[in-house]
Amino acid sequence: MMTSDPRRLLRPLGFILVMSAASVAAENSPVVLNASGNRLKADVSYLADDARDGRGPGTAGIEAAADYIATTFKEIGLKPAAGAEGFFQQFQLPGPAKLGDNPTLSVAGSKDRNLKAEPKSDFTPLAIGSSGDLKDLPVVFVGYGITAKDDETKLDYDDYAGLDVKGKAVLLIRKTPQQANKDSKFSGRNLNRFGAFRHKITNAFSHGAAAVLIVNDAATVKGQKDVPLGFTIAGNEQNSKLPFVSISRAFADSLLDVAGAAKLAELEAEIDTDGKPHSKDLEGLKLSTTVEVKREQQTTKNVIGVLEGSGPLADETIVIGGHYDHLGRGGLMSGSLAFLSRDIHNGADDNASGTSMVLEMARRLARRTDPLPRRVVFMAFSGEERGLLGSQHYCDNPLYSLDKTVMMFNFDMVGRLNDEGELTIFGTGSSPTFGALAEALGTSAGFKIKQVAGISDGIGGSDHQSFYQKNIPVLFAFTGTHKDYHRPSDDTHLINFVGMSRIADLGEILLLDLIRRPERPSFTKPVPKEGKASADPGRAAVSVYFGSIPSYDDSDKGVKLTGVRDGSPAEKAGLKANDVIIKFGDKTIGTIYEYTEQLGNYKPGDVVDVVVKRGDAEVTLKVTLAPRPGG
Repeated sequence: MMTSDPRRLLRPLGFILVMSAASVAAENSPVVLNASGNRLKADVSYLADDARDGRGPGTAGIEAAADYIATTFKEIGLKPAAGAEGFFQQFQLPGPAKLGDNPTLSVAGSKDRNLKAEPKSDFTPLAIGSSGDLKDLPVVFVGYGITAKDDETKLDYDDYAGLDVKGKAVLLIRKTPQQANKDSKFSGRNLNRFGAFRHKITNAFSHGAAAVLIVNDAATVKGQKDVPLGFTIAGNEQNSKLPFVSISRAFADSLLDVAGAAKLAELEAEIDTDGKPHSKDLEGLKLSTTVEVKREQQTTKNVIGVLEGSGPLADETIVIGGHYDHLGRGGLMSGSLAFLSRDIHNGADDNASGTSMVLEMARRLARRTDPLPRRVVFMAFSGEERGLLGSQHYCDNPLYSLDKTVMMFNFDMVGRLNDEGELTIFGTGSSPTFGALAEALGTSAGFKIKQVAGISDGIGGSDHQSFYQKNIPVLFAFTGTHKDYHRPSDDTHLINFVGMSRIADLGEILLLDLIRRPERPSFTKPVPKEGKASADPGRAAVSVYFGSIPSYDDSDKGVKLTGVRDGSPAEKAGLKANDVIIKFGDKTIGTIYEYTEQLGNYKPGDVVDVVVKRGDAEVTLKVTLAPRPGG
């Protein structure tokens, strides 16, 4: 299941997690499995084996997983979809960032005092920035590059106050002021969002800067070699459209000397002493830099198998899906909740369990002697952990008409059924009869069914959402989150295969009812409950609710929306799918990170002008921000 942070750290699409004690059969107690349980165990064991290397897109492990799923579909008797490449529907994902050859950085001062920086020893571009070929930029020292206002802690600090940095390079210090002071409003040595790389680069962009130079703070380099930061220290994802370059403290001192300014240590001491900004223009400096950050695309694929129907409804389609990708070996920006771990994240529950359930549904429905009246398309999606990219790609490039797609049933994290038999079904409000059907069949099968009506009540951040946004009814089975979620410990030995077999029994009965219905289920959008709405992506440090559903396509300058949440401030203000947010309040938006950064600067009740690009026009909409759910 996709994490709620955009691009694996913030990621669009928050969801309400149903906490449960993942009570499974004890490891040392032998469990006798039926035939279904053994099949499910074999599938999960293969997909979540260390040899699959965490099924991260671009790895040999996910390719082996795709081949396994396709081979299983073929053995079951499913057919490839028309228009697919065999059992595969390929699409592109952003690959890891790579530093181009021969980066340059130079500074020209007055009286022919010029500096030329050496790559690696004096400077290194960072992967979270962008490429650029910039000439003769004025340079401004902006302290720690922080703009921070927090009413609760009475924090009001702005390194950019009174400065014009538009079109200029800004020089800033890593982390936050007063690190030695445990009573500092910046939390001393404890990390907070104002000291994060993301805040610094997105804040610079929002103030109109053209490039960022970052230098290590004194506390970080104490006793260490004075060298620039590594290319990927802040992650691989592009956080902003600005070049972001790390320089050594020695080069920073040389730069300051050419400008006739105090040394870096003295400037730090001034800020730390009074807790106030000491920013300044560095007179006479002109900075030039050439940076190339390559972001090559990598190919991944959805795996699709088809069981054709028979009779007058045979051209209608029901989709049964679940994602098979996971987090690889974790790391920054992957969505891993194991801080800095590079261990294999096997994703047994998330989502080898759901993928195995798709395979099991295919086996059960394909072996029936009575022909099914509707086509059933089984899909294993890639790119879910990157932002539902596989299911979005299918919905944007459907192999079967979406107008004739009756519904989508999603399985994601169905491997931890607890002793109480608690099973959450999302989307029961997306068609009028779904709730009663899920309750009746689930209860009769011995489950304790928890219904979640739809997006407005916290629809899970998973692939059914892509179909829901196309006005297709959805259901999503989920056994709850747990302490192993998005960690290396999500492993096969913790899966409750007896519980999975029970869910497969229920899934088969429920699906047969829907496949055989003479009338296709109508689509409805549940009415949001008063005072309740599902969370926006990456709102852990944000107190406001906006209600957007962003796309994760980096090709647009701004944040493109795939939709807005029902009853949300965004919907009420008139934002629509395919709008591209280019300005939020008085700040320009280039990426989703600048967007989430700006949300953190507002409080519930604030009225904000949001500028969107709609076709060729720019439209300004007035949005009243609401309290964040649960806040």
